[in-house]
Amino acid sequence: MLSEKFKLLIEKLINKTNKREIIWSKTHRDDEYMLKVGKSTILIDCWIDDNFQSIVELAIYNNNGDKIDGIVINEQQVDYPFLLGLHAIAKQAYYNVDETFKSIFDELDSNKVIGENRIQGLDDLI
Repeated sequence: MLSEKFKLLIEKLINKTNKREIIWSKTHRDDEYMLKVGKSTILIDCWIDDNFQSIVELAIYNNNGDKIDGIVINEQQVDYPFLLGLHAIAKQAYYNVDETFKSIFDELDSNKVIGENRIQGLDDLI
């Protein structure tokens, strides 16, 4: 079970991210996102463990880079969807998913021709 302080933290992060008032960064890990908050850092990561279970981790670091607290939850635990939701929102914010869809819809709704002619052989580069 999540402690009350982690529930509150996750709720605040979700709300502020949904209002586009948080800028998430990407770390070197495949699916980990980072938020600098003052002198602290929050990391949220998601991966599949050796037992093929989905794991979500939320970690808090102080200004010295020391991990001061964190939670690791697997898909069997009751709070997994809540923490996974934060991860999904952080990922969407980092990749500008909403803005990208809006841009695509705007183009598709326009009267202009869309798309590009590709030079043969370049398709594999993108």
